[in-house]
Amino acid sequence: MPHQPFRDELANRRRTTLFLFYLAALLSVTAISLVAKIPSSRTPLFALAVTSAGAAIFFLLRFLRTNDEREQQTNYRALTFAFTGTLVFSASIGFIQSLGLHPVSWLGIPALMIILWSIGLILYSWRYR
Repeated sequence: MPHQPFRDELANRRRTTLFLFYLAALLSVTAISLVAKIPSSRTPLFALAVTSAGAAIFFLLRFLRTNDEREQQTNYRALTFAFTGTLVFSASIGFIQSLGLHPVSWLGIPALMIILWSIGLILYSWRYR
């Protein structure tokens, strides 16, 4: 099979875009976490969190647009896995809170979705190899 430099370049670009998505999402979560600890910097930290969340959305959409049909199927299954896992987690936490557990921060939900999506990507990409 001949070497396909275009495909390698596309794979590198996708890998970089996914890395930038994770980096922007981590920056957003970190900025939101610091808001409660540093009340004097509340406005700049919120601005940083919103800006980096917007960048994460941009990079995620850019990543998803470069997929072929097989990768779209993998992403669909990974997103289904993430949303189902988040729904089960949210329902179980809501039930446990009704029994008297202390409330859990809502900021953990987006992080949980990203983690479950990543796990789904890994599982389904292995399955379709």
